[in-house]
Amino acid sequence: MTEEKCHNTSAIDKTEQTENTPIAVRPSRHVKPKPVRNTLFYIRQALNILFMLTSIVGVMMYCGIMGEDVETRQGIIVIVIAVSIKMAECMLRLKR
Repeated sequence: MTEEKCHNTSAIDKTEQTENTPIAVRPSRHVKPKPVRNTLFYIRQALNILFMLTSIVGVMMYCGIMGEDVETRQGIIVIVIAVSIKMAECMLRLKR
């Protein structure tokens, strides 16, 4: 082997260096476990659906879309009920 080849790093075969090392392998410590879907999960989902429906109805009542006989005060009461449902769902989430 000539002296020129010994000092030239580009002459080294690059495939020999990377043959044994895997590329872009995620470490196992970063893999998140799948969430457990127990009864608490389904209760939270039901409360979320109830909150969304109640808040939509409350905003419609507040804006006067539901009709002339519905007052804005009734819409505010429905929105407060929707917020209390969401607070109950958040408490269940914190319980976990």
